[in-house]
Amino acid sequence: MNPKPTIGYCFLPAVPMRSDPNDRAEMVSQLLLDDTFRVVEQRERWTLVEADFDHYRGWVDNKQFRLGPCPNVLKISPSATSPSAVAQSRYLGAPYLWGGKTVMGIDCSGLTQVCFRACGRHLLRDASQQATQGHPVRFDEIERDDLCFFQNDEGRIVHVGIALGDGQIIHSSGYVRIDALTQQGIVDRATGQLSHTYHSARRIEG
Repeated sequence: MNPKPTIGYCFLPAVPMRSDPNDRAEMVSQLLLDDTFRVVEQRERWTLVEADFDHYRGWVDNKQFRLGPCPNVLKISPSATSPSAVAQSRYLGAPYLWGGKTVMGIDCSGLTQVCFRACGRHLLRDASQQATQGHPVRFDEIERDDLCFFQNDEGRIVHVGIALGDGQIIHSSGYVRIDALTQQGIVDRATGQLSHTYHSARRIEG
């Protein structure tokens, strides 16, 4: 008897990864087309998977993936060099969606991850995880394509965006938008009010 495959891949444009094995559970992330994963646990209707790209775990409906190696083995070279340019050209105006990673809905760290991925740079899934990558830069050293992180009242990193230079940042908050970046944090261009408190910045080398 042949053992069940312990790897699989996503054959749909985007598939939810959920916190628990049911359709009403929180979407924590998404698998995108041809993303591969390792099977952690299998049940009758759901499978707990760990994505190969960022090692993020979530439950996926068994009808929304295929087991075995991905047939699309062609390695595609990065199509861009500037993550912020990718964000501006592909995602500007996209609605915010917790756990989302597509133009139909995307969260703050999903935006940074997919834009850096398009440039051949690897980022982990959550903002707090991304804040451990690359190397730190002072606020007065921030350049275009640096990651900027923002904190809550307890000092925990809860938000991330991509610096555009000239005191601007692109980030997902309500929708993917461009706002002002100051030493205090993000200033909403429409209201002039501080929306996110600055924590730190990091540079992810290509």
